[in-house]
Amino acid sequence: MLDISKIEAGQLELVLEEYSFQETVHTVVSSLEPLATEKELDLKTRIAQRLPNGKGDQQRIAQVLVNLIGNAIKFTEQGGILVDIATSDGRFLVKVSDTGPGLSDLEKDYIFSEFYQVDRKSTRAKGGSGLGLSIAKRIVALHGGAIWVESVPGKGSTFIFTLPIRVEKQEKPE
Repeated sequence: MLDISKIEAGQLELVLEEYSFQETVHTVVSSLEPLATEKELDLKTRIAQRLPNGKGDQQRIAQVLVNLIGNAIKFTEQGGILVDIATSDGRFLVKVSDTGPGLSDLEKDYIFSEFYQVDRKSTRAKGGSGLGLSIAKRIVALHGGAIWVESVPGKGSTFIFTLPIRVEKQEKPE
C-alpha cells in the first residue's frame, strides 16, 4: 500500500545505480526456489550470454521479479516456470512464463489494475491483495519500460516487461 501511495503522490524515487541484471535474477530465483520445490514445480532460467550491466533501481527491479515469479509459483499447480532474460534494441527483455491456468481476454484487460484479483475464490485460498501487478507496472513505467501479459486459458501465461538497459532519469508516473 505504501508503494502505491508513494507512486500516486509522485514521491517514489528510484535509486539509479549500476547493477548486474544477471545477479539480480539469480538472487530472486534463489530466494523463491524453495516455494517452487515445495510444489514440485520446475523453476528455470534462461539468461542471454554477455548480458550487459544495467543502470536503474536494482531493488525495485527485484521487486518486480519477485512479484511475477512469485505469482507464477502461486498459481501454477504442475509443470513449471521459465524466467527468460535477453536484450533487444537497448532494452532488457524479461519473460516469466508458467504452465498455470492462463487468463481470459477480460482478465488480461484488468490484471494490472489496483486490487484486481483474477479468481476471488482462488486468490482468497492462495492469498494476495491484488496490488502486486499494479505496483510492478508502475515501477516498470518509472524506469521508462513497458509490461504486458500474453495468455491462453488452460495453457499458462507469459508476463513480459522491457526496461532500458541504462536509465538516466526517472520517468513521470502516468
